[in-house]
Formats: sequence, C-alpha cells, structure tokens
Amino acid sequence: MNIKHDIPPWFWGAVTFFTGALILSGYFWTTQTQPSPTEEPLLKATLGVEASLLPAAVWISEEKGYFQEYGLDLTIKEFDSGRQSLMAMLEGNQGIDISTVAPTPIMLNSFERSDFSVFGTFVSSYEDVKVIARNDRVTSAEDLRGKKVGTPMGTTGQFFLDAFLTNNAILSSEVEAIDIAPSDLPDALAKGRVDAIVIWEPHGTNAVSLLGDMAIRLPSSDIYNETFNFVSTNAFLKSEPEAVKRFVQAVDAATEFIKQHKEESQEIVATRLNLDTESMITLWEEFTFDITLEQSLIRVLEAEARWAINNDLVESEQMPNYLDYIYLHALEEVKPEAVTIIR
Repeated sequence: MNIKHDIPPWFWGAVTFFTGALILSGYFWTTQTQPSPTEEPLLKATLGVEASLLPAAVWISEEKGYFQEYGLDLTIKEFDSGRQSLMAMLEGNQGIDISTVAPTPIMLNSFERSDFSVFGTFVSSYEDVKVIARNDRVTSAEDLRGKKVGTPMGTTGQFFLDAFLTNNAILSSEVEAIDIAPSDLPDALAKGRVDAIVIWEPHGTNAVSLLGDMAIRLPSSDIYNETFNFVSTNAFLKSEPEAVKRFVQAVDAATEFIKQHKEESQEIVATRLNLDTESMITLWEEFTFDITLEQSLIRVLEAEARWAINNDLVESEQMPNYLDYIYLHALEEVKPEAVTIIR
C-alpha cells in the first residue's frame, strides 16, 4: 500500500505551515526572553570630568556613542580641574558618581576619608604638566628664586612645583607659590601677576598663545609621570557594579579607537576642547592612552603621601594603605591583563 496516496495532499501543506509557525514562535520567544545587550535598560551614571586633553578617551566615547552602546546613560559635567571634580563627588551635592582626577587630590583626601576608590588609570604623560615663564623675568630654573609662581594648590601642580624646585636645588621657601585656578593662569602670566606658572594642557598652550615670543618653557620632562584616574565612591561601586563595568568597557573601546584612528581622534578632541588641530597634533604625542591599574600607581601615591607629611600639608603622620583605595573588580572582568597591582 502506498501511504502517500492515502493521505490528502492538503495534509503536507498544513504540516509545513505549522512547522514554520513553531520555528518562528520559538525564535520570537527566545529573542524576547533573552534580550541582547543593546536591548537591556540603560544604566544611569554621572561623570565629573576635567575639561582638558587628559580625558581624551571620555570625549571619544561621547562622540562615538560607546557609553550608550555598552548600556550606559551617562551625564557628563565639566570642571576646571580634577580636584574640583573629585570634591564635587565627595561632597555629594552635584550628583557625581565618577570623577577623573590625578593622584595628588586622591592622596590628600585619603588622609581625611576612606569612602572612595580608584578603579582605573586611563592616561599617562611625562609632558602634560609644564613650567611656563615670562622670558623677560625668567630664563632658567635658577631665576625662579624670589619670584611668584602660580599653580592650583591641592592639585598635581602643587606637587609638581615642589618636585621641580627640589630637582633644581631650590628651596620651596625661596619661591612664592600663589593659588590660581587653572583656567585663570594663562591670563595671570600674560598680565604679569606671576612670573611663571605650573599648569597642564590645554592651559599651557593657551598661555604660550597669549605670551607669544615672551613665553619660555623650563625643562621638566623627566620629573614626574602624571596619570589621570577614574574614582568613585565606595557606595556607588557597591550598589552599581554593572554600571561601573559598562563604563570601563566604553572607555576601553575608546582607547582602542584612539590607537587605531589617531587623526580622527585628534580632530574629535580638538573640536571638543576648542583647540586648533595643529596644536592638538603637537600635544598628542605627549600622552599614552590605555586603561590600566598598575603597581606604579601605589608607589606614586605613597611618594606623594610622604611629601605631604614632610611638608605638614596633612595632620596625620601615618600613611594610608593605598591598597584599600583600589577597586579591581571592574577592570579584572573587562581587561584582566591590564591589572598588575599586587594585593
């Protein structure tokens, strides 16, 4: 007996239809119950960031949409310095969840509180912090004796100034250090309120532009390797670990973009900071962009802590344990090979 002849022809069409329907329903059920990362709800966070070249990876992430791509609804608030950004986060009155900051403000605040942690270093430079002077008053480091030097106190500028003076056998007491906000330093130098300034980019370039032929940069490239770091409160790190992880993923994607697309990255950051592209190209080579957590960060914090204690900038004579100020989990999940801190 031929079975196919005993089954009506419409039967096979019905089988095909219902089989297809089952496959489609299974597909839709799977996609609805297992959403892709882009379909997951965006997690909210607010970043306090210094408006400078250092956070280039932040500006790239913003422009290329990496924060949103990795599931983060990020609000960015700009500050004149990393110290201001950090203090806004610690004071808790501006809704800042993450701050960009150099080691000096981290170190100074570590003597007063322990409710924050570093979760990534994302750029380093031996050239970013500069000593720029008026050449009608200063032509060498030795000429700084008896002169006025402007820098933002409580920042890397203050530490760098002392390191620069020590490196040139000049006592801190032989120089009058004046506390001036970063964005005001170029004008203060141009108008002669100070004889020299210690500052970072883009303010250094702005100062040179204002002074023109009267500007001189004093050699200092071998004194200090500045880093810029992501810091958050321990409360946020504990309550929003997934948001922190997504933030690290976005910044890591931006640093990879910087390495592969240098010229486009330069244009993006130049536009964001209102700098001409030629200046940006010149400055760019001064920076190393990568997200890490290295043992050298601990050594820098300890060295700066000893400096603060020896100069009576802090009340305590006991150095904090900086391992207690490091949050490893986010970077260990995203890029474990970038973590070299030993616990």
